[in-house]
Amino acid sequence: MKALIIVADASYKGEYSMTVQALRQLGMEVSTGLVSKAVSINFDVDLTDRLGEGVLDGYDITAFIGGYWAYYAVTGKEMPGKTKPIVNKEAFEKLLVQSISTGKKTILPLATPAYAAKLGLLKGKRATVYPTTDLISVLKGNGVEFVNGDFVIDGNVVTMKRVTVDLLTKALSK
Repeated sequence: MKALIIVADASYKGEYSMTVQALRQLGMEVSTGLVSKAVSINFDVDLTDRLGEGVLDGYDITAFIGGYWAYYAVTGKEMPGKTKPIVNKEAFEKLLVQSISTGKKTILPLATPAYAAKLGLLKGKRATVYPTTDLISVLKGNGVEFVNGDFVIDGNVVTMKRVTVDLLTKALSK
């Protein structure tokens, strides 16, 4: 099986690395695609300038790593600090829509479930999110049933309120 990890911001410690480790532990071939030129990790696919149809073809699983950028983007709050990620938001959203709507197994950790909810992609589904009032409100305000669990699987979407190798391997083994 093949997995594509789409990274907008890798600033939240461990979000990216634990996702890679869990997917590899499950025997998957893992590739990384970047939608931000400000992320300094090794990658296989540059998604910052181009985004054609079929980018997700050949992958069984996609995981979206939003880091702190996803939280600030979805809540509309100003991101603190001098260095802000330069994310191709259009590419991130297009890939998110494509992954969920085509039925591909989609992993959404921390703030990315709220981002997907705001796009209307989780309406009528059950999901969890990093437990802040802001993010839970975004879920509920967009027709998503919030579940206070470590992970929630609803159809092809796996949402996670935190990321650990054990939790992700457990969620994907179900």
